[in-house]
Amino acid sequence: MGAEALSRFPGDWGMPPDVCFAEAHSIGSGHRLEVLALERAATLLGRVEGYVSMNVSPATLLTSECGELLGRLPLDRILLELSEHDPVEDYAALTAVLAPLRAAGLRLAIDDVGAGFSSLRHIVVTAPDVIKVDRSIVAGLDADPVLSKLVASLVEFAHGCEVQVVAEGVETAAEHAVLRDLGVDHGQGWLYGRPGPPEALGTTAVLSVPVPRRELAVPAKV
Repeated sequence: MGAEALSRFPGDWGMPPDVCFAEAHSIGSGHRLEVLALERAATLLGRVEGYVSMNVSPATLLTSECGELLGRLPLDRILLELSEHDPVEDYAALTAVLAPLRAAGLRLAIDDVGAGFSSLRHIVVTAPDVIKVDRSIVAGLDADPVLSKLVASLVEFAHGCEVQVVAEGVETAAEHAVLRDLGVDHGQGWLYGRPGPPEALGTTAVLSVPVPRRELAVPAKV
């Protein structure tokens, strides 16, 4: 279907990517670092099939540098993930920036739904093409009826708005089976493949996950 571009920094820094981006923003260089990450992600477009998913914060998306970069890219192959961990200060400005990009083929996703700021407001105002359910809700939902009910509600809400649902952080066949049963459209996570270079995607086999007998007649959704 597609691939998500992940940022990685030198291992000897001892900091995960979210901390690196946060520290860059703390010294006024965050927007520049995000745009550089988008530029690097764009180089993958010629190396993988399907779409390439790229992450950006709402504030960086409003910058002229980000707009200029996106204007040079084949937008019909990009799924732009709007970070749900950052608040949106001006929804009118955000939708104004997104409108011409989406008219040119860009698809929009709300990332980490359920783990950050105002998930439902993000979704209602921006009308995304995809919502990505945070791994904190996906992990262990096969053994937690509350989590599975929450995902079911998100799926019903999203599909009622003609929005696709992607589950993040799928790590077990049991999680996969429940997500499929709940109608989740697609999944990503270590169950399907570990992060790696784009060349590794060409050697990834189609996943075949055994499911309980009661689900054998259910069409695959994930």
